[in-house]
Amino acid sequence: MAKQSLNEFLQQVGTLLYRYLRKRGLAHEDAEDIVQDTCYKFLLHKNGIQSDKAMSWLYRVATNQFYDLKRKEKRHPTTEYDEFQLTSLINIPEFQVLKKEKLKDIRDTLDTLSILHQEVLILKYELGLSYKEISALMNKNENTLKTHVRRAREEFTVRFKEDIYYE
Repeated sequence: MAKQSLNEFLQQVGTLLYRYLRKRGLAHEDAEDIVQDTCYKFLLHKNGIQSDKAMSWLYRVATNQFYDLKRKEKRHPTTEYDEFQLTSLINIPEFQVLKKEKLKDIRDTLDTLSILHQEVLILKYELGLSYKEISALMNKNENTLKTHVRRAREEFTVRFKEDIYYE
């Protein structure tokens, strides 16, 4: 963080956190709100955060806010599709509908995994981060992280195949 300005660092981390939150299924506005709030909290508490732990601190704050939002949504559920979305599905080509269904199947299977496994799969395969980057974000040993990724990938594969087989 010493070589780049604080503004550049927050923009880079904000983009990464935004992409991560969107991959976890958050709406654009919710992801932006969480990133903005996370960066604000970082600016308030930056003097008490070790510079080598800044990335993992920001990631943890954003992840915790994500979980808080999901808990609130469970208490106050909303309908996922409104009339406008349903009528727009009728007007799109069939392959886009099939793609959307496949993505929903993947999201549903991902939701059955443990939180740790969801996080490592999204960071590794959706965002394309290296093991070194993920280990810095999650503040975990790189070899331990590789084991978690392998186990998460195996568990996801088994559950996804089961879901397809039983449908």
